[in-house]
Amino acid sequence: MKSNIKFFLYIQTFLAFFILNILIFNPITSVFGDGLFEEKLPPASVGDREASLYTKISPPVLTSESKENAFFELKLFDAKTDQNIEHVSYFITVTKDGKLILRDLFHSHQGPLKLKIDPQPAQFVTVYGSQEPFLGGWVSQTGDISVSGPILLEGGLYHFAIEIFGIDNDRNIFTPETAPRFDSYLSVGDVFKNDVVDGGNNYNVTIISYYDQIQNFTYDSPKKEFSWKMPFNWDLNRIKEQNIFVHEEVKIPKIFSTFGDSKAFNATVNLKPVTGRSLAIDPFTEENNLILHYLLNKADLIKLAEAFQGKGIENMTFTLTPSEEKPIETTKEVVADKGGILTKLEWPNQVISNQDNELNLKFSDALTDSALNADVKYDIAFYDQNDVQTIKKEDLVAKNATDSQVFNFPEKGIYRMEIDVKAINYPGVTSPDETRNGLSRGTVVVS
Repeated sequence: MKSNIKFFLYIQTFLAFFILNILIFNPITSVFGDGLFEEKLPPASVGDREASLYTKISPPVLTSESKENAFFELKLFDAKTDQNIEHVSYFITVTKDGKLILRDLFHSHQGPLKLKIDPQPAQFVTVYGSQEPFLGGWVSQTGDISVSGPILLEGGLYHFAIEIFGIDNDRNIFTPETAPRFDSYLSVGDVFKNDVVDGGNNYNVTIISYYDQIQNFTYDSPKKEFSWKMPFNWDLNRIKEQNIFVHEEVKIPKIFSTFGDSKAFNATVNLKPVTGRSLAIDPFTEENNLILHYLLNKADLIKLAEAFQGKGIENMTFTLTPSEEKPIETTKEVVADKGGILTKLEWPNQVISNQDNELNLKFSDALTDSALNADVKYDIAFYDQNDVQTIKKEDLVAKNATDSQVFNFPEKGIYRMEIDVKAINYPGVTSPDETRNGLSRGTVVVS
């Protein structure tokens, strides 16, 4: 059956009236996120409980060549007990670039809902399933429902507006003033590949944008400069109101020696320098590629937006060039490659070999630049200049996101550090949150 995007064509008249009351005449509890492929949104009031909504797009990187189905998963759960809430009615609106793609009601008796999406260049969305008799929401015995149409068809930023119409019982409908709304801005990674010519040789360069689509890619051989654009709304109020994170990943073959042999880079966004933890250089993960990450959190974007207000800028312009190698310094803060966890590091003024050196660590939310009020389980390891692991501590716990550890380095030199976030334990929540796990890297200069 085709699900036309006309507002609630198939739902009873009284339900449409109920929805309009919610949307127009009554306040709604709202929670926001922007620029991720997986989110656990902060709690909102659902009846007499505080409930969180978990949303996820998988796989996180979709390409136009990929023929596999995509999935959109939702799970409403009690934020205090971590227990799934059952018999949930989800009213889902999906838009991209201001265009309405889907607006439908779905119901899951078990609570979790998984939409199996077959991205197709069709005009309408087709939902394969039955409709429950009370509200007419799409339903299945398993909680899995197949959908075909122009959803997740291409990389970029999708807005999922999710309203909870009822829980616990199929006939239990919230009053308008208590119906919560969650706004999730989830990104489908846009993979861009291009052969660039330098010195008469071809090199394949890959850029993955985890926020929106890549445009106007160029390589200026005389300047040794990569440049590309990405649509972005610089409205300052929008950025302040939402959790937002921009991640661009650049893969350059190491045999492209101009970049592969470089240890330092000049990176910019709209001509503003990207430095410190906002530019992560990773020569280790892939044997044949140098990987660089642009990691711009909410605080970074607010600073940029303040400079761009009133100038009519509607995109981000990225540039990347090698620079003269600078003296290597001990890293003071790092951001995980996935999950958006920032770790601030406090070493002694001088780290000395063959003696104890205390490291203080503080974990925070890089997405919002705010404190992480939770316990963090992590591993930490150090590798010498021959890439031999010399120190490793496992299953450490940073109580209330703060920890202190002592390390004794056997020799002078520059050590590579890896911090592996394995789980986050929030107060009052029984099971750990593993949706924000990730690996961050830094350096330690030992005298």
